[in-house]
Amino acid sequence: MKKLLGALIVSSLAGLGAFSTVNKAQAASLTIDPTYTFLRTYADTTYYNNVNTIAGNTKAISLADLGLTSGDFISLNISGIFNTSVWSPDQRSDMIGVFSTSDQLLDASSEKRVVGAVDLNKQDANQYGYTQNTWTSRTLFDSSASPGSSFDSAKNAYMCSGANLSDPTRTCGQQTLFDGVFGIFGETTLKIPTTAKFLFLAVNDNFYSDNTGKMLVDIDKTGTVGNQVSVPEPNTILGVLATIALAFKIKRKQQTAKATVHC
Repeated sequence: MKKLLGALIVSSLAGLGAFSTVNKAQAASLTIDPTYTFLRTYADTTYYNNVNTIAGNTKAISLADLGLTSGDFISLNISGIFNTSVWSPDQRSDMIGVFSTSDQLLDASSEKRVVGAVDLNKQDANQYGYTQNTWTSRTLFDSSASPGSSFDSAKNAYMCSGANLSDPTRTCGQQTLFDGVFGIFGETTLKIPTTAKFLFLAVNDNFYSDNTGKMLVDIDKTGTVGNQVSVPEPNTILGVLATIALAFKIKRKQQTAKATVHC
């Protein structure tokens, strides 16, 4: 009988405990190379201290591999710093990202390299979204004319002033952004768009091969059903409490019966 009472109490308490479990696990902690990007980087090459560095290609992050899906709310928390130039170091700590329906990234000369880029929902876009006109730039080239630039037919781009890449005074151009690109500053919380399956991340810059340092990004689930404390139905609570009460009632009867026998 004691075993039966113990089983009733333990199972009842376990039933209540199951509803109070919080499952808010971190999806990923990533290191971001500041020389990698998903933006257009035609001729983005740096030669410095006998080392030649070329801008790399951002690798798509699979949301499914992180246990994330469309409609989830996630927090992108960035830390660390990167240097924007080996010639005239300037530190920054902001990033950019874009969701996509695929992991396809076109070559560096393409204007919209992320083929399946997906826009954020309206609320998030208003808070984090950017258009090409909001950026200033110190880059080698651009697809549109800027003050001080000249068109190079061989590269099909407007080239900046400055004799070579190591000239820190080159001042023309803009980042070549496209719909869906959003900014990340400190901790950014947003909703994964409906059709998104991948995420591309990069530091916020317009010339990448001369960057140094590294950035860290923690991606956490927030606000999804699986990460909330579950609240049981009132009838369920009453049922569990009734089971516990019954167990103690049986125990009291046993104790009373023993007391009567001893008398």
